[in-house]
Amino acid sequence: MPHLMSRSFLSVRKMRLLKQVSHGPVLTWSMCLLFLAAGCADRNPSPLMPEELAAADSITALLERIDETALRSAFQSVSTRAHTQRIRTGQFDEDGTLLASREQEVRHDAEGARTIRSESSGTFDFGYLRRFVSTDDDSEEAGFAASDLSEYIIPEDPPYAVARNREAWRYEFAPDSILSAGSVRVIRITARPGFEVSRSIRHVRLYLDRTSDRLVGIYIERVHAALWFREESAFFLSTVRLPSGTWAPDHTRFETRIKLLLRPAQRFRSATEYYDFGEMVQASNRDDPDRTR
Repeated sequence: MPHLMSRSFLSVRKMRLLKQVSHGPVLTWSMCLLFLAAGCADRNPSPLMPEELAAADSITALLERIDETALRSAFQSVSTRAHTQRIRTGQFDEDGTLLASREQEVRHDAEGARTIRSESSGTFDFGYLRRFVSTDDDSEEAGFAASDLSEYIIPEDPPYAVARNREAWRYEFAPDSILSAGSVRVIRITARPGFEVSRSIRHVRLYLDRTSDRLVGIYIERVHAALWFREESAFFLSTVRLPSGTWAPDHTRFETRIKLLLRPAQRFRSATEYYDFGEMVQASNRDDPDRTR
């Protein structure tokens, strides 16, 4: 499940020691030199061109006005509504060949969460990550709850939204797009050459409702690297407005590539679709700040 995986990979980044991985001093120093060389290569970034400065000023000003309420409340309040999730998860090798897959439909309602359909093929192999992966099918026990996703993906003070950091990013408007929430305009933000090493966030796309500048979707790429570990992850979240006026999750996608020192890379991909929303007996909308009165 996508939430299971995201928690697993985040837990790996918190590890202080990995006793199972051993390497000689020559390899250690070689890797250190490679990382130092990469750091040096990222210095002396080119200055922004006048048109880039104008775009940065315009878009950072817009970012200050963006309303994130819909996206945050959609995931924070989903547990108060009956709904079904269709979850597709796969593991791939470096060439993109599918090694294992699982598709599940899980219904959440007043009776709790229950799997109503499950199909799988192959065998997932988490390798050194196995100790961080729960085998419990309950999404709350196994990994991130849906409410955690927006908190992890949308930081309270994203560095790309701070005007003083504008030279670290390239800002541009991408072609308009269509999500379930309707027609959206798209802001594309990319870490500029010379700043990648100091930025875990490398690429962002923000999807804004055309009439209100409301954030209704987000795509974000992150890279976390250390001497013995590298993770490249991409997340996508989108929302939909229900007939009741509340916002709900629509789709989530998660993909990651994990590389541990001296171990083959591991790639996972997962996508979740939310649908068939309804009311639960215990449901309460008082915590939904975006509910239409």
